[in-house]
Amino acid sequence: MTDRHLAILRGGSRDGDSTTLATGVERLYAGSDAPGLVDVYEPTGETASAPGNPEPGRVYVFVGQEPIGELAPDMLHLPPPGG
Repeated sequence: MTDRHLAILRGGSRDGDSTTLATGVERLYAGSDAPGLVDVYEPTGETASAPGNPEPGRVYVFVGQEPIGELAPDMLHLPPPGG
C-alpha cells in the first residue's frame, strides 16, 4: 500500500491540474489567483486517468474559496496560478 496518491483537480482555477497527495488528505488548499483567498478542493470518490500516469487518480472537486487567514504559506499544496 502506498502512502501517496495522484489527485486530479476539477473546477476552479486549477481545473485539469494534477498533483500527488499523502494518503488520507481530504481537503486540498491551493493558492488562488484571488488576493487573500485559497481554493479548496475535496475528493469526490471518483477516479480518472491523467496524461502520463499509468494509474488513475482520485478526483478532487473545487468546493469554493476561503480566506487565507492564519494558514501558513507552506500549508498550501499548490502555489497561485502563474506563481
